[in-house]
Amino acid sequence: MKRLTNCMFYLAIASSLFATPALLAQDVKLEIPPVIVIKNVHVWDGTSDALKKETDVLIVGDKIKQVAKKIPTGGDYEVDAVRKTSKKIAGGTATGNFLKLSVTDDKGTTEKVSVKVEVIDGKGGYLIPGLIDSHQHIMLSKGTGPDDIMNKALPLKVAYDAIPQGKIMLMMGVTTIRDTGGPSVELGRAIDAGQVDGPRIYSCGPMISCTSGHGDWGGQTPHQAKDYPGSAAWWMSAMGLSTLADGPAEVRKATRFALAQSAAQIKIMAGGGVASLKDPLESVGYSEAEMRAAVEAATDYDTYVCAHAYNDESVKRCIRAGVKDIVHGHLLSEEVVKMMAENDVWLGSLSSPYGLMDVPWFTDENRRKGREVLAGYENVMKLAKKHGVKMGFGTDAAAGMVETILYEFTMRSKFFTPLEMLKQATSTNAELLRFSKSRDPYKAAPLGVVKDGAWADMLIYSANPLEDIKVVTEPEKNLKLIMKGGKIYKNELGE
Repeated sequence: MKRLTNCMFYLAIASSLFATPALLAQDVKLEIPPVIVIKNVHVWDGTSDALKKETDVLIVGDKIKQVAKKIPTGGDYEVDAVRKTSKKIAGGTATGNFLKLSVTDDKGTTEKVSVKVEVIDGKGGYLIPGLIDSHQHIMLSKGTGPDDIMNKALPLKVAYDAIPQGKIMLMMGVTTIRDTGGPSVELGRAIDAGQVDGPRIYSCGPMISCTSGHGDWGGQTPHQAKDYPGSAAWWMSAMGLSTLADGPAEVRKATRFALAQSAAQIKIMAGGGVASLKDPLESVGYSEAEMRAAVEAATDYDTYVCAHAYNDESVKRCIRAGVKDIVHGHLLSEEVVKMMAENDVWLGSLSSPYGLMDVPWFTDENRRKGREVLAGYENVMKLAKKHGVKMGFGTDAAAGMVETILYEFTMRSKFFTPLEMLKQATSTNAELLRFSKSRDPYKAAPLGVVKDGAWADMLIYSANPLEDIKVVTEPEKNLKLIMKGGKIYKNELGE
């Protein structure tokens, strides 16, 4: 195909007929992206309360170009690059599933192109946006425990073990995750480049924790790393999983370090946790000044802080310091839940992880803390709904629990309708992820919705998930097509 020189031209298949103009740079080779039309589906767009019945979806490259009835799949079109208009040519010569297009540059020069259209019959299925999990740890692979990370793992092993986890999530319909602690930036880039399969990743980079906090997994003796590197707290930092920082200056530096590693947002450990042993659930990880240092550093880089926290005092300090999102929150009182609502602080991933009590390396103390946390899930879920706290959908299903991600829908069905839960797991989660602003790795298009110009992340089910959430929780049975970025990863619709 010849080169178009000294012109700004408008790609025909992104014309007003198909929405979202795409201006390409001067002196570039004209490349035609793949074009797909999905026909005969009922579309839920991620935000509406009802389906758009018998609708078609046009995908050009990695984005949705049009959602409408009876989208054409063949014919001749004339496109004006200056006015960004197009019209069908009467008596055109194109036949079959081709769009024969004319691209006109700003000098009036015309380039003829013919684009083959892949037509997919949705068989009357139900098309929704790809699912988003706002709390993942993709770098903590199946079966991984503290001993594995501290004493047996090297950085490359952590990365290799994460790859199959990404594939598992994707085949469940999870097309985007927020990884809340771990060296997942490069994995996300490898996925985006098509080198491995997996979801889009919004990485927090290393978790930031105080000494003796939820991110402190080192040995009990200071400096024992001189004899046994794997037992030292700094090994977690070397692995990119956690950074220990005490005092505002250290916290600020640790935050900037994570940002330097291309973290999209920051996660701090604001209180005790279940899987660790040095920090009781009632402990508070950071002072308000330390939390504010993380928030200020993140804000300076146009992003936000989310915080691991369960108890009232931890969350109160987070709110006062400007933390945007609380992950967990299982032990909160009504007073603090109301305080979150009044200050527009999110509860981005309150969850009840399936299999938490069966983690093989848990001690009796880990299990005791786990039971206490799980017992608080329903109470805080009710309080959050009562006071209108903005809620995302996250699972925290990692290190052996990745195959149980969809179980959270079952747990939430006690409090929310299928429509409410699906909104949380698509458009609402996308709103939460957008707090990373200019650091957002996927800011080029909307996420979590099916609309003109959005990323082409879509699922097709054989039954209606808006009526029965079990449709989503049984993907092997009901999930017939998985698309992410315009690429099809699963298609069981048949001919």
